[in-house]
Amino acid sequence: MSTVLVAFPELDGTQACRDSDPELFFPNPSDAAGLAKAKAVCATCPLLRPCAAYALTHAVAGVWGGTSESDRQRLQRRHGMPQRVVWSSPSASTRQEEATS
Repeated sequence: MSTVLVAFPELDGTQACRDSDPELFFPNPSDAAGLAKAKAVCATCPLLRPCAAYALTHAVAGVWGGTSESDRQRLQRRHGMPQRVVWSSPSASTRQEEATS
């Protein structure tokens, strides 16, 4: 089975998460209320599908495209997709540059 990677969604300013606290999208996996809040923001987003598709083909943490990590793992298993295909994380130097900008 070949691996298909989906490109990062083109952010055009319409993404529902743009004005939200980023921490909202990284709740404790056992925090049902926190997961529901993050998913509710995603539910209003015009980029929900491309964001979810990206998350399903990349190893990302948190809520993406209205899916939690456990949601994505279930979908990957159900559809025979490889799990955590590519690690998608900016390098430490990139994060440091962003933090100091």
